[in-house]
Amino acid sequence: MKDMGTVLVYDASTYVLKNTIEVKMMPAEVTFSSDGSMAFVANGGSDTVTVIGVSSKTVIGQIKVGNDPVGAWTGADGNMYVDNEESKSITVIKAATMTVDTTFSLGFMPGIAAYNNAMSEIWVTDPDNGKVHWWKKASGKFSKGGSFDTGAGTHAIAFSQDEMTAYITNQGASSVSVADVMTHNETKEITVGTKPNGIVIKY
Repeated sequence: MKDMGTVLVYDASTYVLKNTIEVKMMPAEVTFSSDGSMAFVANGGSDTVTVIGVSSKTVIGQIKVGNDPVGAWTGADGNMYVDNEESKSITVIKAATMTVDTTFSLGFMPGIAAYNNAMSEIWVTDPDNGKVHWWKKASGKFSKGGSFDTGAGTHAIAFSQDEMTAYITNQGASSVSVADVMTHNETKEITVGTKPNGIVIKY
């Protein structure tokens, strides 16, 4: 089909194209399971997530999720957390079985979801309201914990190695918020360049 999307796989050393893998409509983010064996591709135009076997470079599963998924974000608990923008929800996928565990409503359009394994919490950015919301996981269920203010256009989240500090990009404020994970509060705001998007921490 002409509307199908593709994932391109390049050799990281030679930059030579190795594989072209057909997925579904409007693929966005590509992420990997915590063990690195599977790649998950969020297809915003088909409301699905395509699962690719990393070794075989072939599609091994298609998972129906919410409307307009952007990314399936990796959790250290073996789950993938899909942010569905149009349906304003999070779909939790069990990576090992490639099945949907649950979907829960947010009440706002999500930016990114990030799982904090130390606290058993899922943090979700709320770009329209400049907040981060969190849900607590207990016995496999998620219950709303609360929210705190960051900067305008809050987007990406990265946790420190001990997972006790969070760093959050604010696209509208051209800043990064530093937050205390235990107290769920912003402790510092650092001015950076215009419209910061992603953030990565090297341990």
